[in-house]
Amino acid sequence: ADLADKLKTTFLPGAETKGIRLSIEMEAGLPKQIVSDPQRLEQILKNFLSNAIKFTHQGEVALIVSQEQAGDIAFTVRDTGIGIPAEQQQAIFEPFRQADGTISRKYGGTGLGLSISRELASLLGGRISISSREGQGSSFTLSVPQELQPGQTSQKRPSRPAPVQTAMPRPEPVAAPSHIGVPELVSAPIADDRGTIQAGSRIMLAVEDDPDFAGILYDLAHELGFQCIVAGTADEGVIMARQYLPQAILLDIGLPDHTGLFVLDRLKHDLRTRHIPVHVVSAEDYTRKARALGAAGYSLKPVKREELVDVLQGLESSMLEPVRRVLVVEDDATQLESVQLLLGSHNVSTVGAKSASECLEKLRAETFDCMVLDLTLPDASGLDVLDKLREDTSIAFPPVIVYTGRDLSSEDELRLRKYAKSIIIKGARSPERLLDEVTLFLHQVVSKLPDRQQEMLAKSLNRDEALQESRILIVEDDVRNVYALTSIFETHGAEVTIARNGLEALKELEAPGSRFDLVLMDVMMPEMDGLTATREIRGRLGLASLPIIMLTAKAMPQDQEQCLAAGANDYLAKPLDVDKLLSLVRVWIAR
Repeated sequence: ADLADKLKTTFLPGAETKGIRLSIEMEAGLPKQIVSDPQRLEQILKNFLSNAIKFTHQGEVALIVSQEQAGDIAFTVRDTGIGIPAEQQQAIFEPFRQADGTISRKYGGTGLGLSISRELASLLGGRISISSREGQGSSFTLSVPQELQPGQTSQKRPSRPAPVQTAMPRPEPVAAPSHIGVPELVSAPIADDRGTIQAGSRIMLAVEDDPDFAGILYDLAHELGFQCIVAGTADEGVIMARQYLPQAILLDIGLPDHTGLFVLDRLKHDLRTRHIPVHVVSAEDYTRKARALGAAGYSLKPVKREELVDVLQGLESSMLEPVRRVLVVEDDATQLESVQLLLGSHNVSTVGAKSASECLEKLRAETFDCMVLDLTLPDASGLDVLDKLREDTSIAFPPVIVYTGRDLSSEDELRLRKYAKSIIIKGARSPERLLDEVTLFLHQVVSKLPDRQQEMLAKSLNRDEALQESRILIVEDDVRNVYALTSIFETHGAEVTIARNGLEALKELEAPGSRFDLVLMDVMMPEMDGLTATREIRGRLGLASLPIIMLTAKAMPQDQEQCLAAGANDYLAKPLDVDKLLSLVRVWIAR
C-alpha cells in the first residue's frame, strides 16, 4: 500500500495536467508486505506509469495490485492510450526500440525503459507480460514472488502456467545487475603480471589492443627488469594506471573504445597519475596533439626494438627525480624573482637570465631541463632567441614554455608553435597555469611538492583552458540532462546552445554567423534522432571537421559502430561520467 500511495503521489500531477484519471486498485486479501528490492521494483513501476501517461491522451491510467494463483504479487498498469500492434509487442522490449518510427518521432524517449525493466524483473525473480490492442490501450503486468530469496532469479524458478494475457517471451538469464556507467574491465590482449606484482616492483603499463605488439612489449619489459600490465581498452588503461601507479606507460592511439589521447588527457588531469611519463607508440600521427596533452615522447609504428629499449630506459630515468634545472628568462627583476619562487622546490633549481644575450650565454655553459621564456627582452625579442637556438647547433635547445604578457598576433603564434611546448599569456590566473605546465613536463609527483604548489595545481586542474570561451551545441530532449550538461560546461567557461532534437540542431548550425567548436548529440530524440542528424551534418551541411560526440542511453556492443558510421568522432554512454565527458571534449575540441 505504501508503494502504491507513493507512486500515485508522484504521477498524479502529470496525469491531471493531461486531463487523465489516475486510480489505484488494491485487491482484497493481499499480504501487508512483500520481501524484494524496493528501489528496483519502484523503478519498473515508474517506467510503466510514465509510459502509460505519455501515450494516453484521454481516459484513464490505473495501477492494479492483485495476487496470482501461484502466490505471486502482480502489479498491472492499464491505460486507454494508443495501444501497441501485436507484431510490435516483442520489439518494444529491445534496446532503443519503440513501437514504430512514427511514435518515436512524435513521443521521443530513450527506448530503454522496458529493456532495463525486463532485466530487473528477471533479477527480482519475476517476469513482465503485456496485453494490448492498437488504439484500445495496453496493460503491462509485473509479477514478483512474495519473498525473494538470495540468488533467486527468474531462470531458477519453477515453471508456471502462462498468464491469461499474451505473455512476452521470458528474458534471457541475467547473472547480476548491470552497473551502467561503470567501465567493465575486459581481458588483457595477453596474459600479464597483474596477479604477481609485489610491493616495490618496477611496473610498466602497456595500453595496447594488438595482442602481437602487446606480447613484444611484455617480453621487452621483462628483459629490462619491469613487471608488465597490459590493458586492451582506453577505460581499462586509465583504471590500471590509477590502481598500480606504474613507472612508465606505453600507449597506443587506436583503441577499441576511445582514442589513446583520451587516456593521456585523463591521466594528466589526475593528481595521482599526472607525473607518470607516457610514451605514445601508434600507427597514427598525432604527435603534436599528444605532446600538447603531456606525452613524454611519440613513436610511429612500425618501431624498431632498439628504439623501444631507449624509450623505456628514458621513461625510467625521468622518474628517478634528480634535481631538475629550469632557466627563467625575464627582464623584470620583480617578475623574475616571483617566477623563481613559484617554480622552485627541493628538487627543482631555477636560474634567472634578464636578457637574450645572458640567456644564450647560460645555455652555452650549462644544461637545463626546461626554459621559461618571456618574449619582451631589452636586447632582442624572445622569438629571435628561439631562431638563434635553432640555427646554432652548438647550443643546447631545451624544451621551451613561453610565458608572456605581450599580445600575440596569429603570425607570432604560428611562429612560436614551431618551438614552444606551450604558450602561456601572463594574467591573473597564469601563475597556476605556468606551475601546471612546468611540473607536468618535469614529471614531478604532486604529493611530494610543497603544500602551496599542491594547492595551486589543484586550482589549475579545476579550470579547463580548452573550454574557456568555446561554443558547444548540446542536442538533447531530456530537460534534466540539458540542465546538468549546461551547468558543467558553463562552469568551465563555455558558451552553451541547446537544441531539443536533430532538426533544431540543423537550424542552429545553418544559422547565419553560426560557429560551434563541438556538438554533444543524444541518440534517441523526437522529430529527428541523433544518428540521422549527424549524417545530415556531415553530408548536407558539409561540416566534416566539426567534432561530434554521441551520447547513448545504454552501452550496447553495436553502439560505437553505429555512431562512428554515422559520422561521430566518439561516443559516451549514459549516465554520464563527468570526468570522462570533460576529457573527451578536451581531446576533440582542440583538434
